[in-house]
Amino acid sequence: MLKKGKLKLPDRLGSLVPGFDDKEEENGGSHPVLESGEELEFMEPNGVELGHKENEYEFDDLGANDRVGDKADAFRTRKRPDKDGSVQVSAMEVIAADEKRSDLEYELSQKEINLEKVKRIASMGLPDGGGLRATAWKLLLGYLSPSPDLWEKELTENRQKYAKLKEELLLSPSEYTRVKDDAMISTELSREDDDAGPLKRQGISHGDHPLNVGKASAWHHYFQHTEIAEQIDRDLQRTHPDVKFFSGESSFSKKNREAMRNILLLFAKLNPAIRYVQGMNEVLAPIYYVFSTDTDEQNAVNAEADSFSCFVRLLSDSVDHFCQHLDNSPVGILSTLSRLAELLKENDEELWKHLEFTTKVKPQFYAFRWITLLLTQEFNFQSILRIWDSLLSSPFGVQDMLLRICCAMLLCVKSRLLSGDFAANLRLLQHYPDINIEHLLQVAQDLSGATSSYIFKLLASPKSNTNHDMKNQDRRFVGPAGGASTLVQRFCIAYVIFTLRTTANKLLFFSEVSSLGLGLWMIYKIATMEPVLLHGTLHVTIYEACKLCSSGSCSKFCCKILENIDKTVVFGKGFSKLYAAIDLEETRVGRTRLLEHRRSNPQWFESFHIYCAHMASNVIFSIKEDNPIGAIVIGRAYLPAAELLDGKEVDKWLNILHKNHRPLRKGSKIHMKVQFFDATKRRYWSKGIASPEFPGVPYTFFSQRSACRVTLYQDAHVPDKFVPRIPLAGGKHYEPHRCWEDIFDAISNAKHLIYITGWSVYTKIALVRDPMRQKPGGDMILGELLKKKANEGVTVLMLVWDDRTSVKLLKKDGLMATHDEDTGSYFHNTKVHCVLCPRNPDNGQSIIQDIEISTMFTHHQKTLVVDSELSGGESQKRRIVSFIGGIDLCDGRYDTPFHWIFRKLDTVHHNDFRQPNFAGASIDKGGPRQPWHDIHCRLEGSIAWDVLVNFEQRWRKQGREDLLLQLRELDNIFTPPSPVMFPEDHETWNAQLFRSIDGGAAFGFPEAPEDAARVGLICGKDNVIDRSIQDAYINAIRRAKNFIYIENQYFLGSSFSWKSNDVKVEEVCALHLIPKELSLKISSKIEAGERFTVYVVIPMWPEGIPESGSVQAILNWQKRTMEMMYSDITEALQAKGLEANPKDYLSFFCLGNREIKKTEEYLPSERPEHNSDYSRAQKARRFMIYVHAKMMIVDDEYIITGSANINQRSMDGSRDTEIAMGAYQPYHLATKQPARGQIHGFRMSLWCEHLGQLDDTFCHPESLECVRKVNHIATKYWHLYSSEILDQDLPGHLLAYPIGVASNGELTNLPGTEFFPDTKARVFGSKSELLPSILTT
Repeated sequence: MLKKGKLKLPDRLGSLVPGFDDKEEENGGSHPVLESGEELEFMEPNGVELGHKENEYEFDDLGANDRVGDKADAFRTRKRPDKDGSVQVSAMEVIAADEKRSDLEYELSQKEINLEKVKRIASMGLPDGGGLRATAWKLLLGYLSPSPDLWEKELTENRQKYAKLKEELLLSPSEYTRVKDDAMISTELSREDDDAGPLKRQGISHGDHPLNVGKASAWHHYFQHTEIAEQIDRDLQRTHPDVKFFSGESSFSKKNREAMRNILLLFAKLNPAIRYVQGMNEVLAPIYYVFSTDTDEQNAVNAEADSFSCFVRLLSDSVDHFCQHLDNSPVGILSTLSRLAELLKENDEELWKHLEFTTKVKPQFYAFRWITLLLTQEFNFQSILRIWDSLLSSPFGVQDMLLRICCAMLLCVKSRLLSGDFAANLRLLQHYPDINIEHLLQVAQDLSGATSSYIFKLLASPKSNTNHDMKNQDRRFVGPAGGASTLVQRFCIAYVIFTLRTTANKLLFFSEVSSLGLGLWMIYKIATMEPVLLHGTLHVTIYEACKLCSSGSCSKFCCKILENIDKTVVFGKGFSKLYAAIDLEETRVGRTRLLEHRRSNPQWFESFHIYCAHMASNVIFSIKEDNPIGAIVIGRAYLPAAELLDGKEVDKWLNILHKNHRPLRKGSKIHMKVQFFDATKRRYWSKGIASPEFPGVPYTFFSQRSACRVTLYQDAHVPDKFVPRIPLAGGKHYEPHRCWEDIFDAISNAKHLIYITGWSVYTKIALVRDPMRQKPGGDMILGELLKKKANEGVTVLMLVWDDRTSVKLLKKDGLMATHDEDTGSYFHNTKVHCVLCPRNPDNGQSIIQDIEISTMFTHHQKTLVVDSELSGGESQKRRIVSFIGGIDLCDGRYDTPFHWIFRKLDTVHHNDFRQPNFAGASIDKGGPRQPWHDIHCRLEGSIAWDVLVNFEQRWRKQGREDLLLQLRELDNIFTPPSPVMFPEDHETWNAQLFRSIDGGAAFGFPEAPEDAARVGLICGKDNVIDRSIQDAYINAIRRAKNFIYIENQYFLGSSFSWKSNDVKVEEVCALHLIPKELSLKISSKIEAGERFTVYVVIPMWPEGIPESGSVQAILNWQKRTMEMMYSDITEALQAKGLEANPKDYLSFFCLGNREIKKTEEYLPSERPEHNSDYSRAQKARRFMIYVHAKMMIVDDEYIITGSANINQRSMDGSRDTEIAMGAYQPYHLATKQPARGQIHGFRMSLWCEHLGQLDDTFCHPESLECVRKVNHIATKYWHLYSSEILDQDLPGHLLAYPIGVASNGELTNLPGTEFFPDTKARVFGSKSELLPSILTT
């Protein structure tokens, strides 16, 4: 009986799927609906993805074109070789094939086809070629009737109905309208006057408009399936990548993928209760291949229509397996897996017991994929076709025969399974070996309740499983040539070292290595102990540990004391929990959750996706006991990094060792699986965005959104006519936008909601200050504006960071001077709901930890979410618009690209004077003020709703009461998340939201590691983290082709690679990868003989007293970071034999301003203290422009901007909370020519601001000419800035950062620049002995 919301599968195509005959029929089912692109994963313990491979969301270079001569050449299949490697076909096999072909041709020629005879022939394997398999499959699937006389009529009707479905459901509404209009025009032309013409304009109703997202709108339904289509495209790119019929960039393979895309998308639209699930593409592939290679031209042309019908019919038997809500039902996948286990038990109880109880390899671990994908990923393509012949023709039915084959697969490798443990058996069944397919199918056919006949047949078979196991055993030691050569090179080097050592030292003999041979063992150890570069991605799974004893360092008496402490002091829940950590040498890169109970065989079954750029000898797995005092190391296991270089999956048990590298008692081991994917060998490496279909950064909480609008802002305000004409593509010119004016308008026009998050929000600032651009109400301060909107009935909610160092009773602003207490008091007892929220830890484990995190770390997001009118204002409905970036709504942030430091102190900056770098600075003592350079953006479309989701998660975590508007219940007022740009509009954007945040700041994060991983989150020891900002930077850098331009408030990190003798870099813990990724990218380009340039703009020093301990410590970390990068670059240049300036590849800059005195200038009433930094800067009339931006531009086609700095605080995820977005314009990519969209215009506008000029060379930042010109100008400006003489205003603001680079990459002080001008602050900073590094990194 059919359930509501389930796939309907009648006999004829006319009512094949819901909505075919009545397209308006609604799905009335109450069952949950699968999300688009939901993955088919192994149902493994705790949901861990044991078989998960590297995400293949990449695209090859669009220039690739694999020419295909004919369809036969497009398909290449692997033949099973004989022992000598050749493929031999006997004369008997040829005769048998001919007889089979003749028999089938005879049966198909009959007036009434005998289906039983066709099934009997098909069960022995249908002949290839001639279209016989295509015809037979159509018969076996019931698509063709047994009467050939009816075929033409049936096929014509079904193909016409499919074409109509495509026209109505796959064409966009505008294309569909155009098709209808063309049809009308063709019939009306004879009646129209000649001057009417074929281009008679048709009216467009509101319902047909792409920006109309009402439920009745055709465009609304069209855009609903955009994400499904994108998921299908990604999966089709991965379908049988070794078969040219499906893969490659040839027109032939593209056409095939397009047809399959239509089928899968149409299926998804017509079956809303199921939609598309990953894996359906694999099931469709054999059908479409067979039908499209039919020698009958008419059938081949209509392969798409025929495949659609047969695909749905085939899915009728297994569709319940794709429905997660039916998993535990009698028709679900778990029930099917139970039937497989029963079938195995019935035929071989010994093997069943061994798998079920001894090794505990459940069918869920391997057979889930076998069954749901109909074995399409277990064998080569030709074998799949042969297996499907038997599946479709089996008298048992497709599903029963499938279970028989699965059971036979187990029996055919019985000897290996009985001798294997959990790991070996799981690896064997997830990577099933080559096997004689005819023998496998015969075993499946003969299965019964008794096993004696099976055993007799197995022993009598000339190709028994024992013989097969031996062949496969030999093959396991053969690897790819690349990996082998790497290992050979390492062993050759190790052999030389070993030879030298043996001549100088008397070797000791260890009994445990005698079986290997001492010399061979020593060579192996030397080879695998040498550090190697792991630059790419590690996929790691930690399964379990066995025979785990206690650390032995805690006596019963001591443990009792600890337990009493735990009960007395609130240090956390539970006692002595276990966890496992993953380290690359001294660098922690992952850790499991804490297990609630102590046990000798802990089981985690957690998977990790780890970006790496580390030199390492080993991947180290540490087992630790966590307790209130601190973690105790039980032992460590070591996996040589060299074993991973060939990219093969390593799945093994490792011995857990003591600190002295001797095994723990009882033989403790840990079971793990690791696979390394080299970044430089991935398809996306240095290819840029490559395609408008680029799906965004993988493994993230928020997916990429299409058809958005992004507005970029430089500084809080840009005066009229500041930016010269910057040409863009399509004859357009760049137009700057004005951030605080747009924010004022957005708040003023809000009717329902205003949601604000801020590091600081100051109520006394005015947003509109340009006397040439006044607005009604523009003189109102921010606090009064928000109260006014709240009194109008707008819900105004604010989350402002609560600086714990600010104390209301003592009238202190706190260390950061954020005005948090003032802001809270200002809105007290008003309709504005302002919550001061501290940075609380996730799942607070102790009072100490709570104090540490809440005082050291901050809420650093700067967001504004408002409701706004729809574009054009033709509807009364509202939409969501969001702002994010680096600009807080507080004092000191308003500035223009002029960045005046003395001028305007009597006007726009008089009541907004900020100078935190000098003690006692004030407007009364005069300038220089601290000018502020920053970047912000406005987001419209679905991406704006993602910012809203972020606010709602944070409010539900730290808001006082549930005041959030339930927008999804107000569909009569708000349009749902939807496109705001036409698909063909060349100004459209694709955008994706990223965050650094954890469960301590965001509500609703799942606690289970497997659940967290599914939504792109990371599980730590005691928290759940969103670390997607760092991931976004890494992905963008790895894709970069030509240049990268960065502006950031901080630039420090990758401490694991610092070369330092005076500090333990493992204790610094500035572990994020961004600086190392940049230097490795430059080094790889040097090695390849290609140009690549990185420009980095940072402040002269971090905000604060420049001689203070915190500022000097940060400058010291920054110096070590720069030195590490330049060392990588100089080594690459030397290896290439090049004599070049490292600054031609990597250049650092800062911003500054210097002004001559004007007569009409503001005159202060007081003077700074004599001989202070303040007085010297005032006399020299110069000061740095504080760079507060957080932005990276890649190849002028991709931009990341937000609130996150390039330091560990911002990138960690469990420290400061941050938000950012990454975006690109699909029509403006740097594929065949440089990108010339809005991102290019924005960068050129920034360079105009910084350099005071534009030059044609700036259009090619990667070129040697450009980087040298920019460095020349910046060096000239630095000399003018630092000079004792002042003749004129500084012509530009970009200053070369005052450092020199030696030939080995070490940084040197330039003559006379040990200290920053006007200060006693060292440019290279100094190490702090007092401040913890966690505070300054």
